Amino acid sequence: MNESATPSSVNDVGICTLFEGDYHLGLAAFVNSLAHAGYRGTVWAGYRGALPPWVDQLERVQGQEADEFRVEGLIKLAFLKLDTAIHLTNYKPEFMLRLLADKARECKYLWYFDPDIFVLANWTYFEKWQRCGVALCQEIVDNIFPADAPLRQEWMRLATGAGFIAPRQVNHYYNAGMVGVPVEHKGFLEEWERLIRLAESLGYNMNVMARGSRDMPFNMRDQDALNVAVMYTKAPLSTLGPQGMGFIYGASTVVYHAVGPKPWRGSILLRALKGLPPSGATKCFFAQVGGPIRVYSPVRLRAKRLACSLAAFIGRFYRRY
Repeated sequence: MNESATPSSVNDVGICTLFEGDYHLGLAAFVNSLAHAGYRGTVWAGYRGALPPWVDQLERVQGQEADEFRVEGLIKLAFLKLDTAIHLTNYKPEFMLRLLADKARECKYLWYFDPDIFVLANWTYFEKWQRCGVALCQEIVDNIFPADAPLRQEWMRLATGAGFIAPRQVNHYYNAGMVGVPVEHKGFLEEWERLIRLAESLGYNMNVMARGSRDMPFNMRDQDALNVAVMYTKAPLSTLGPQGMGFIYGASTVVYHAVGPKPWRGSILLRALKGLPPSGATKCFFAQVGGPIRVYSPVRLRAKRLACSLAAFIGRFYRRY
Protein backbone atom coordinates (compact mmCIF):
# COMPACT_ATOMS: atom_id res chain seq x y z
CA MET A 1 0.00 0.00 0.00
CA ASN A 2 0.94 3.64 -0.49
CA GLU A 3 3.75 2.82 -2.94
CA SER A 4 3.20 6.22 -4.55
CA ALA A 5 3.30 8.14 -1.27
CA THR A 6 5.31 11.34 -1.41
CA PRO A 7 7.11 12.77 1.63
CA SER A 8 5.24 15.36 3.65
CA SER A 9 6.39 18.90 2.95
CA VAL A 10 4.73 20.29 6.06
CA ASN A 11 6.87 20.62 9.20
CA ASP A 12 4.24 22.27 11.38
CA VAL A 13 2.08 19.16 11.84
CA GLY A 14 2.18 16.85 14.85
CA ILE A 15 0.57 13.49 15.56
CA CYS A 16 -0.19 11.96 18.93
CA THR A 17 -1.61 8.74 20.34
CA LEU A 18 -2.15 6.98 23.68
CA PHE A 19 -1.47 3.34 24.47
CA GLU A 20 -0.77 0.74 27.13
CA GLY A 21 -0.32 -3.02 27.28
CA ASP A 22 -0.40 -4.97 24.04
CA TYR A 23 -1.60 -1.93 22.11
CA HIS A 24 2.10 -1.36 21.44
CA LEU A 25 1.60 -3.86 18.58
CA GLY A 26 -1.02 -1.61 17.04
CA LEU A 27 1.23 1.39 17.64
CA ALA A 28 4.03 -0.24 15.63
CA ALA A 29 1.71 -0.90 12.68
CA PHE A 30 0.31 2.64 12.97
CA VAL A 31 3.77 4.25 12.84
CA ASN A 32 4.77 1.97 9.96
CA SER A 33 1.65 3.04 8.08
CA LEU A 34 2.57 6.70 8.62
CA ALA A 35 6.04 6.07 7.21
CA HIS A 36 4.55 4.32 4.17
CA ALA A 37 2.04 7.16 3.72
CA GLY A 38 4.82 9.75 3.51
CA TYR A 39 4.50 11.40 6.93
CA ARG A 40 7.71 13.06 8.09
CA GLY A 41 7.49 14.54 11.56
CA THR A 42 6.92 13.76 15.22
CA VAL A 43 4.59 11.22 16.79
CA TRP A 44 4.05 11.73 20.51
CA ALA A 45 2.97 8.51 22.21
CA GLY A 46 1.62 8.84 25.73
CA TYR A 47 1.76 5.55 27.61
CA ARG A 48 1.40 3.71 30.89
CA GLY A 49 3.50 0.72 31.89
CA ALA A 50 6.69 -0.23 30.04
CA LEU A 51 8.14 0.95 26.77
CA PRO A 52 7.47 -1.41 23.84
CA PRO A 53 10.03 -4.21 23.53
CA TRP A 54 10.69 -3.26 19.90
CA VAL A 55 12.26 0.15 20.70
CA ASP A 56 15.65 -1.61 20.82
CA GLN A 57 15.46 -1.78 17.01
CA LEU A 58 15.35 2.01 16.74
CA GLU A 59 17.97 4.72 16.85
CA ARG A 60 17.67 6.73 20.06
CA VAL A 61 17.69 10.51 19.72
CA GLN A 62 20.59 11.67 21.85
CA GLY A 63 20.46 14.52 24.34
CA GLN A 64 16.71 14.40 24.91
CA GLU A 65 14.91 14.23 28.25
CA ALA A 66 12.15 12.02 26.89
CA ASP A 67 12.53 8.59 25.31
CA GLU A 68 12.77 9.61 21.68
CA PHE A 69 13.65 7.41 18.72
CA ARG A 70 14.07 7.72 14.97
CA VAL A 71 12.09 5.45 12.67
CA GLU A 72 14.33 5.08 9.60
CA GLY A 73 15.39 8.69 10.10
CA LEU A 74 11.97 9.84 8.87
CA ILE A 75 9.73 9.94 11.93
CA LYS A 76 10.63 10.96 15.46
CA LEU A 77 8.71 8.76 17.89
CA ALA A 78 8.63 10.40 21.32
CA PHE A 79 7.31 8.40 24.28
CA LEU A 80 5.76 10.33 27.17
CA LYS A 81 5.13 8.37 30.36
CA LEU A 82 1.79 9.32 31.92
CA ASP A 83 0.73 9.56 35.52
CA THR A 84 -3.05 9.38 35.38
CA ALA A 85 -5.55 6.81 36.61
CA ILE A 86 -8.31 7.58 34.13
CA HIS A 87 -8.89 5.39 31.09
CA LEU A 88 -6.62 6.72 28.37
CA THR A 89 -9.52 7.16 25.95
CA ASN A 90 -10.92 9.78 28.33
CA TYR A 91 -7.56 11.57 28.42
CA LYS A 92 -7.41 12.50 24.73
CA PRO A 93 -8.35 16.22 24.75
CA GLU A 94 -6.30 16.90 27.89
CA PHE A 95 -3.28 15.18 26.34
CA MET A 96 -3.61 17.17 23.12
CA LEU A 97 -3.97 20.46 24.99
CA ARG A 98 -0.91 19.70 27.13
CA LEU A 99 1.11 18.95 24.01
CA LEU A 100 0.00 22.19 22.37
CA ALA A 101 1.07 24.11 25.47
CA ASP A 102 4.50 22.48 25.54
CA LYS A 103 6.09 20.01 23.14
CA ALA A 104 3.81 20.73 20.18
CA ARG A 105 3.63 24.48 20.66
CA GLU A 106 5.22 25.11 17.24
CA CYS A 107 2.56 23.04 15.47
CA LYS A 108 -0.26 24.58 13.48
CA TYR A 109 -2.12 21.26 13.26
CA LEU A 110 -2.32 18.37 15.70
CA TRP A 111 -3.82 14.97 14.93
CA TYR A 112 -4.84 12.29 17.39
CA PHE A 113 -5.10 8.65 16.25
CA ASP A 114 -5.99 5.62 18.34
CA PRO A 115 -3.19 3.02 18.26
CA ASP A 116 -5.47 0.54 16.48
CA ILE A 117 -5.78 2.80 13.44
CA PHE A 118 -3.67 2.31 10.32
CA VAL A 119 -3.26 5.01 7.68
CA LEU A 120 -4.22 4.05 4.15
CA ALA A 121 -4.20 7.33 2.20
CA ASN A 122 -1.10 9.32 1.35
CA TRP A 123 -0.28 11.88 4.01
CA THR A 124 -0.80 14.65 1.45
CA TYR A 125 -4.53 13.89 1.75
CA PHE A 126 -4.43 14.74 5.47
CA GLU A 127 -2.40 17.89 4.80
CA LYS A 128 -5.22 19.16 2.59
CA TRP A 129 -7.97 17.92 4.91
CA GLN A 130 -6.60 19.64 8.02
CA ARG A 131 -6.93 23.07 6.39
CA CYS A 132 -10.71 22.64 6.20
CA GLY A 133 -11.40 22.60 9.95
CA VAL A 134 -11.71 19.99 12.69
CA ALA A 135 -11.44 16.62 10.93
CA LEU A 136 -13.75 13.80 12.04
CA CYS A 137 -15.20 10.51 10.76
CA GLN A 138 -18.68 9.17 11.40
CA GLU A 139 -19.20 6.08 13.51
CA ILE A 140 -20.79 2.98 12.00
CA VAL A 141 -22.97 2.47 15.10
CA ASP A 142 -25.65 5.18 15.30
CA ASN A 143 -23.95 7.25 12.62
CA ILE A 144 -27.42 8.51 11.65
CA PHE A 145 -28.27 10.38 14.83
CA PRO A 146 -31.02 12.98 14.22
CA ALA A 147 -30.84 16.44 15.72
CA ASP A 148 -34.13 15.83 17.52
CA ALA A 149 -33.16 12.43 19.00
CA PRO A 150 -34.08 12.00 22.69
CA LEU A 151 -30.45 11.58 23.70
CA ARG A 152 -29.52 14.84 21.99
CA GLN A 153 -32.33 16.54 23.91
CA GLU A 154 -30.78 15.22 27.14
CA TRP A 155 -27.32 16.38 26.06
CA MET A 156 -28.70 19.86 25.41
CA ARG A 157 -30.32 19.98 28.84
CA LEU A 158 -27.06 19.03 30.56
CA ALA A 159 -24.89 21.26 28.36
CA THR A 160 -27.13 24.28 28.94
CA GLY A 161 -26.74 23.78 32.67
CA ALA A 162 -22.96 23.81 32.19
CA GLY A 163 -23.00 27.10 30.28
CA PHE A 164 -23.06 25.91 26.66
CA ILE A 165 -25.35 27.88 24.37
CA ALA A 166 -26.68 27.89 20.78
CA PRO A 167 -26.19 24.31 19.58
CA ARG A 168 -25.96 23.64 15.87
CA GLN A 169 -28.07 21.00 14.15
CA VAL A 170 -26.12 17.77 13.86
CA ASN A 171 -27.52 14.57 12.36
CA HIS A 172 -24.56 12.23 12.64
CA TYR A 173 -22.52 10.59 15.39
CA TYR A 174 -18.72 10.73 15.18
CA ASN A 175 -15.93 8.37 16.18
CA ALA A 176 -13.38 9.68 18.68
CA GLY A 177 -10.54 7.52 17.40
CA MET A 178 -9.23 10.12 14.95
CA VAL A 179 -9.42 13.87 15.40
CA GLY A 180 -7.46 16.48 13.45
CA VAL A 181 -7.43 19.97 14.96
CA PRO A 182 -6.01 23.20 13.53
CA VAL A 183 -4.42 25.04 16.46
CA GLU A 184 -6.47 28.15 15.68
CA HIS A 185 -9.50 26.03 16.63
CA LYS A 186 -8.06 24.39 19.75
CA GLY A 187 -11.15 25.72 21.54
CA PHE A 188 -12.80 22.55 20.26
CA LEU A 189 -10.42 20.54 22.46
CA GLU A 190 -11.19 22.76 25.43
CA GLU A 191 -14.93 22.21 24.91
CA TRP A 192 -14.42 18.46 24.57
CA GLU A 193 -12.42 18.37 27.81
CA ARG A 194 -15.05 20.49 29.61
CA LEU A 195 -17.73 18.01 28.59
CA ILE A 196 -15.69 15.04 29.82
CA ARG A 197 -15.38 16.86 33.14
CA LEU A 198 -19.13 17.44 33.08
CA ALA A 199 -19.67 13.70 32.73
CA GLU A 200 -17.29 13.10 35.62
CA SER A 201 -19.19 15.60 37.77
CA LEU A 202 -22.37 13.64 37.07
CA GLY A 203 -20.82 10.56 38.63
CA TYR A 204 -19.49 8.75 35.57
CA ASN A 205 -16.41 6.66 36.27
CA MET A 206 -13.58 7.98 34.12
CA ASN A 207 -11.43 4.92 34.79
CA VAL A 208 -13.48 2.88 32.31
CA MET A 209 -14.15 3.46 28.63
CA ALA A 210 -17.85 2.62 28.64
CA ARG A 211 -20.32 1.12 31.05
CA GLY A 212 -24.09 1.08 31.22
CA SER A 213 -26.88 1.29 28.67
CA ARG A 214 -27.29 3.61 25.69
CA ASP A 215 -29.95 5.65 27.45
CA MET A 216 -27.20 7.02 29.73
CA PRO A 217 -26.08 10.46 28.50
CA PHE A 218 -22.39 9.56 28.68
CA ASN A 219 -22.33 5.81 28.23
CA MET A 220 -19.31 6.22 25.89
CA ARG A 221 -17.50 8.80 27.96
CA ASP A 222 -15.08 10.45 25.55
CA GLN A 223 -17.07 9.78 22.40
CA ASP A 224 -20.38 11.11 23.72
CA ALA A 225 -18.55 14.18 25.05
CA LEU A 226 -16.95 14.64 21.61
CA ASN A 227 -20.35 14.55 19.96
CA VAL A 228 -21.77 17.10 22.37
CA ALA A 229 -18.76 19.32 21.62
CA VAL A 230 -19.56 18.98 17.89
CA MET A 231 -23.02 20.42 18.64
CA TYR A 232 -21.68 23.49 20.44
CA THR A 233 -18.34 24.33 18.88
CA LYS A 234 -18.00 27.36 16.64
CA ALA A 235 -15.03 25.74 14.89
CA PRO A 236 -15.57 24.67 11.26
CA LEU A 237 -15.88 20.93 10.76
CA SER A 238 -14.77 18.72 7.88
CA THR A 239 -16.13 15.20 8.13
CA LEU A 240 -16.22 11.85 6.38
CA GLY A 241 -18.80 9.10 6.55
CA PRO A 242 -18.16 5.71 8.16
CA GLN A 243 -16.32 4.61 5.01
CA GLY A 244 -13.54 7.02 6.06
CA MET A 245 -12.44 4.53 8.73
CA GLY A 246 -13.19 1.48 6.64
CA PHE A 247 -16.35 0.63 8.60
CA ILE A 248 -18.21 0.25 5.30
CA TYR A 249 -16.95 -0.02 1.75
CA GLY A 250 -16.23 3.27 0.04
CA ALA A 251 -13.72 5.04 -2.15
CA SER A 252 -12.94 7.58 0.58
CA THR A 253 -11.44 5.12 3.08
CA VAL A 254 -8.39 6.96 4.42
CA VAL A 255 -7.67 4.85 7.51
CA TYR A 256 -8.67 1.47 8.86
CA HIS A 257 -9.87 1.39 12.46
CA ALA A 258 -9.63 -2.02 14.12
CA VAL A 259 -12.75 -1.91 16.28
CA GLY A 260 -13.88 -5.22 17.77
CA PRO A 261 -11.33 -8.06 18.06
CA LYS A 262 -7.83 -6.67 17.75
CA PRO A 263 -5.78 -8.16 14.90
CA TRP A 264 -2.95 -9.17 17.22
CA ARG A 265 -5.18 -11.06 19.67
CA GLY A 266 -6.49 -14.60 19.39
CA SER A 267 -6.71 -16.83 16.34
CA ILE A 268 -7.84 -15.33 13.04
CA LEU A 269 -8.61 -18.80 11.69
CA LEU A 270 -10.78 -19.75 14.66
CA ARG A 271 -12.74 -16.53 14.30
CA ALA A 272 -13.23 -17.26 10.59
CA LEU A 273 -14.52 -20.73 11.39
CA LYS A 274 -17.07 -19.07 13.68
CA GLY A 275 -18.24 -16.90 10.80
CA LEU A 276 -16.11 -13.83 11.54
CA PRO A 277 -13.67 -13.30 8.66
CA PRO A 278 -10.79 -10.81 8.98
CA SER A 279 -11.79 -7.19 8.53
CA GLY A 280 -10.05 -4.74 6.26
CA ALA A 281 -8.34 -3.35 9.37
CA THR A 282 -6.97 -6.78 10.27
CA LYS A 283 -5.62 -7.30 6.76
CA CYS A 284 -4.08 -3.83 6.85
CA PHE A 285 -2.44 -4.55 10.21
CA PHE A 286 -0.59 -7.58 8.84
CA ALA A 287 0.35 -5.66 5.70
CA GLN A 288 1.86 -2.84 7.78
CA VAL A 289 3.42 -4.68 10.69
CA GLY A 290 6.40 -6.03 8.72
CA GLY A 291 8.46 -2.85 8.93
CA PRO A 292 10.16 -0.53 9.43
CA ILE A 293 9.24 -1.46 13.02
CA ARG A 294 9.14 -5.26 13.26
CA VAL A 295 7.13 -6.90 16.01
CA TYR A 296 7.18 -10.48 14.68
CA SER A 297 10.02 -12.65 13.44
CA PRO A 298 9.96 -13.21 9.65
CA VAL A 299 8.77 -16.79 10.12
CA ARG A 300 5.98 -15.83 12.52
CA LEU A 301 4.86 -12.96 10.33
CA ARG A 302 4.64 -15.22 7.29
CA ALA A 303 2.56 -17.69 9.32
CA LYS A 304 0.20 -14.95 10.49
CA ARG A 305 -0.19 -13.52 7.00
CA LEU A 306 -0.95 -16.98 5.67
CA ALA A 307 -3.54 -17.50 8.41
CA CYS A 308 -5.10 -14.15 7.51
CA SER A 309 -5.29 -15.15 3.83
CA LEU A 310 -6.86 -18.50 4.67
CA ALA A 311 -9.34 -16.85 7.02
CA ALA A 312 -10.31 -14.37 4.29
CA PHE A 313 -10.82 -17.31 1.87
CA ILE A 314 -13.09 -19.04 4.40
CA GLY A 315 -15.01 -15.80 4.78
CA ARG A 316 -15.91 -15.82 1.09
CA PHE A 317 -18.14 -18.83 1.75
CA TYR A 318 -19.09 -18.65 5.41
CA ARG A 319 -19.91 -15.67 7.58
CA ARG A 320 -22.50 -14.74 10.17
CA TYR A 321 -23.68 -11.62 8.42
